[in-house]
Amino acid sequence: MDAEGRREEAPCPECGSRDTITYHYVEGFTEVECRACGYRSDADELSALQRFSGEVLERSGDDLPPVPMRAMKA
Repeated sequence: MDAEGRREEAPCPECGSRDTITYHYVEGFTEVECRACGYRSDADELSALQRFSGEVLERSGDDLPPVPMRAMKA
């Protein structure tokens, strides 16, 4: 999925900063990334992808902490 990132100054839900980048996907959804605090609206989905890759072994449950992210390659 390719996204077009734009600085639309949308407020960060975590820290309120307007130093954000909004990514618009052709599929019709958007994601927000904050350059000030590192918030990513897709962090939960990225953590789930990392877990399903088989690299992380942990207990099962709904209250799992996010996996520390490193750059992912498609």
